[in-house]
Formats: sequence, structure tokens, C-alpha cells
Amino acid sequence: MFDKDLKLTNTKGILIFLVVFGHFLELNKEHYLQTFIFIYAFHMPLFVFISGFLAKRIQMKKVVNLFMLYIIFQTLYSLFFYFVGEYETMKFNYEKPIFHLWYIVSISFWYVLAVIIAKLNPNNIGKLILFTLILLISFFSRLYTDPLVNFTIELYPNFSSYTLSYQRTITFAPFFFAGFFMSNNALKKLYISLSPNIAKGLLLLSAMGVFLFIEFTPNLEWLYKGSYSTSSFLSDNETYVTKILSHFLLSTWLSILILIVINGKKSFLTKWGDHSIGIYLFHPVFVFMWEKINFMNDWNVDTQFIVNLMIALIVTTFLSSNFFTSNFRFLTSPVETIKPLLKGRYAKGWTSLFFNNKEG
Repeated sequence: MFDKDLKLTNTKGILIFLVVFGHFLELNKEHYLQTFIFIYAFHMPLFVFISGFLAKRIQMKKVVNLFMLYIIFQTLYSLFFYFVGEYETMKFNYEKPIFHLWYIVSISFWYVLAVIIAKLNPNNIGKLILFTLILLISFFSRLYTDPLVNFTIELYPNFSSYTLSYQRTITFAPFFFAGFFMSNNALKKLYISLSPNIAKGLLLLSAMGVFLFIEFTPNLEWLYKGSYSTSSFLSDNETYVTKILSHFLLSTWLSILILIVINGKKSFLTKWGDHSIGIYLFHPVFVFMWEKINFMNDWNVDTQFIVNLMIALIVTTFLSSNFFTSNFRFLTSPVETIKPLLKGRYAKGWTSLFFNNKEG
């Protein structure tokens, strides 16, 4: 058994908060576009990297759990969007993940591939070859997003780059497998590759540089989100290799600095990180409800920013609370929920899920 890495847990905590905060900002992102894009420059690549690192002992049970999560929450959000007026008719579409659920689909594919690779048990040279292949496919994939969609749409009219999150799965795959192939010793060496104070200074300088980069570089949002083709993010005076390379290098650099800067002591971030799946799955309910009741349109932009920040903090804290996590574990861990059914002890298991579970 590996000791729990509180650095990774705390990093997951700050990243899941940025996911929530970024989605609240997205409601009026034109006011905060630089901040919004800055968050997207690193938060999902680093989250994916951590997921890959923690997938070394992955079992198919986890893949089944993710598949069930997708079916459950795709259904629930379809109903939710109908009742809040986002959908004119009640519809259930399992081909295109709703909003944030793309990550559940993508990580399911990565996990399956990780299980296969683990069975093959490649040596270090084999891992390097596999990672290089994944990196090259990802790096050049968006050159072929439109041609692939145009070809497939002849056979399957509803196909797009969002179908089963295929393009995002390919785009972010190198970050997952960078984590999956990284050893514990290599990660610990990365932690101490710079002193925390130097890393903090470099992170501050890098953030300032990135904000300038965002100011003078068009269409970065569509680059960083990972689903879009070159027609969405590449301008006439830009080259594909340069722009994609800037994404990979910038995301990697910021991720390294953040991993060094975040401390490994138990804090509120630890709780956020431990319960990141529940926060991730449920926070859009609050985002879209806030959109419906938002009364801040005439307020000062800075005031709106602060209010969104506070609401994101409240939502993240509530969704990581003992009350919420214990009472909704039956949805976030569906495999564990159905075990009593399969064993013929449904009533006892249902009760224990709600009242006898002591984990936070």
C-alpha cells in the first residue's frame, strides 16, 4: 500500500475549486475572459495528470463505476435541464456528454487503456515508446478533427467532436499517461526540484506572463478546452505546431510549479480533494440555478467577481461536507450501492449507506 500523498490531494482540492469557480465565471465570462482562460490553461491538464498518477492500481470495477456514473448523471442532468427550461422537450442523449460529464467519459477510456497497459507490464523503454506514441497522436490530432467529423458524418449524421468526448479524450491523454507512467520517486524528485519560495516567485511571474500572452493571442479558450479543431483556434498568422506546443509547454510548466507550491499538510483543501468526484458531479446544479436567478447584471464587474468567488467557495464546501457526501454516496459510488442488491441484502445496505457510514 502507498502512503497517501497529501500534496496530490490538496492539489486536487484547489483544482476542483477552480473547476467550480471557472463554471460560475463562465456565466459572464466576457467580463473575466483573461482569468477564465488562465484557469483553463492548466486546471484540467493537471487534474488529468493526477488522475493518471493515481490510476496505477486501477481495476475494472472503477471503470464500471464510471460507466454507471455517466449513465446516471447524464439521465439526471437531462431531466434537470428540462425542468429548468434549458431543454424544450425531454430528451435523453448518451452520445454527447452534457456539460462537465465529458470528463467521466474520457477518464473511462483512459482507465481501460491503463488496465490493458498494466496487463502488458512494459519495461521503461516500452513505456517511453507508448507515451511518445500517445503524445504524437494527441499533438497532431486536431489537424484532423474536421476531416474526421466530415468523413464520419456521412455514415453517422449526429457525429461531432463532442461525440463520446472523443477529441478531448485524445487531447488530454498525454497528461493522463504522463502521470500513469511516472514513478513515485520521480514525482517526489519533482516536488523538490525547486524550493517552494522560488516556485512561488516563478508562478507569480509566469501568471503575469500568461495574462499578457492571453491578451495578445486570439482564441486560446477554444485551444485549451480541447474539443475544437484548428478552424476555431488557429489564426492566419499562426502555425499549428507553435500554438499546440505553447499549450502543452505552458500547461506542463504551470502544473509543475503548482505541484511544488502546494503544501502537503492536511487542510480544508484535503477535504475538497478527497471529495472531488461529488463536487464535480453536482456543482453544475448550483451553477445553472444561479444563472436562472442571477440578479447581478447591473452590478459592478468587480463586485460580481467577488460574489461568484464566494458562491463557488460555499458550493465547494457544501458538496465536500460530511452531510452531503454521506447522504449522496449512493449516487457517487453506484457500484457500492448495488452490491447489497446483488447479495440480496438491499435493505441493510441502503440503510448503512445513509446512517452507518463514518467516512467523511
